[in-house]
Amino acid sequence: MAPLQIDFEDGFDGDTVVVSADGRELWRQDDVTTNLSASIAAVAKVDVPEGARLEVHVPTRDLSAASSVDAPYLEVEVSGDRLVLRPSHDLPLHL
Repeated sequence: MAPLQIDFEDGFDGDTVVVSADGRELWRQDDVTTNLSASIAAVAKVDVPEGARLEVHVPTRDLSAASSVDAPYLEVEVSGDRLVLRPSHDLPLHL
């Protein structure tokens, strides 16, 4: 298992967010809303099995995205009608 910090950033507005790895739910939160002054909506810390495919699903908007993640951080944002996942080796900076 590898620790992963997921920062949910811009574009969330009262959303339900679900994070899964290879079909197993790791994290869920309702009413995720971006704090516009800091560009952050929520932070999740999960353990992801090595080599697992990570999926982020926002059922309140019927959005999902999946990726293999080999970095300790993942930034997630809603951009228009897409969910964008950006793995990072650096701790995300927020205002």
